[in-house]
Amino acid sequence: MRRTWWAAIAVVTAATVIAGVGGLAPGAALAEPVVVLDMDDPVGDDYGPGTYVYPTHKAFVPGLFDLTHFSVSHDREYVYLDATFQEVTNPWNAPEGFSHQLLNIYIDTTRGAGRTDTLRKGAFVVFDKRYAWDLFVKALGWGGCRAFTAQDTAQARGIADGLSASVLADGKTVRIAVPKAVTGEPDRNWGYYVLVGSQDAFGDDDFRPVMEKPGSWVFGGGSDLEVNPNVIDMLAAPRGRASQERMLGSYNAEKGSPAVLVPVFAGEAGVQVAPPGAILAAVLVLGAAGGVAWWVRRRRPTTPPRG
Repeated sequence: MRRTWWAAIAVVTAATVIAGVGGLAPGAALAEPVVVLDMDDPVGDDYGPGTYVYPTHKAFVPGLFDLTHFSVSHDREYVYLDATFQEVTNPWNAPEGFSHQLLNIYIDTTRGAGRTDTLRKGAFVVFDKRYAWDLFVKALGWGGCRAFTAQDTAQARGIADGLSASVLADGKTVRIAVPKAVTGEPDRNWGYYVLVGSQDAFGDDDFRPVMEKPGSWVFGGGSDLEVNPNVIDMLAAPRGRASQERMLGSYNAEKGSPAVLVPVFAGEAGVQVAPPGAILAAVLVLGAAGGVAWWVRRRRPTTPPRG
């Protein structure tokens, strides 16, 4: 009878832990960010459609615009957009800790809604009408972190409150923190356009231009017609129709038509990672079950009971 009573307690304890989803208190699962997208990007593809070359000034060291990894995670209050590069430098002491990278992240949160242009001229790309964006997050190293919605006009100042950009301890990752009040709860069906440019305060929408020939402060390998993308790298599949080279190279200089892009999706490239709290829950449950089994075996009679 006592063995049954102790077993019942163990089962109730295990059920309580599971109900808490990873902690001793309800809601503890979000103590650590939950990852909803985690994707590598090919190394060494900071060349746009395959032809771009860096400016000739010594400040533009190789790898500055080479996106190698991107992840999306969230906790109770914020969504974190983490972009990792081969190199991150800050020669001009930008307050956010990075001087060169310009990140434009367009998110398709709602199918059948949104827009397909970039809001402002600068990137010289458009987006597939099947995956129009609803939220646009822009980050650069000079206090320019903003979020825009598809309803904004080109003159909109965007949302700045609560947004921030910083370099993580690895020295290679730029983290953009956006309040959930702006983004809503992340969904694995969201699509992401992650565009990397070079920040230029005098460029259209802060993009450094890509010209036909490189110069001290401009990229080369494009054209002088304001039609080739000013995007140096982007999150994309390594090959196929949705590869970076195919998409950024889809512009037509003669017709003046821009490149058309498609997003990546968490369901295709990402993994749902169990938070540490959930792992702890599993350990506690297994431990409780093991303890009950050990106690029952220890209390089991070694000889048959007398009749």
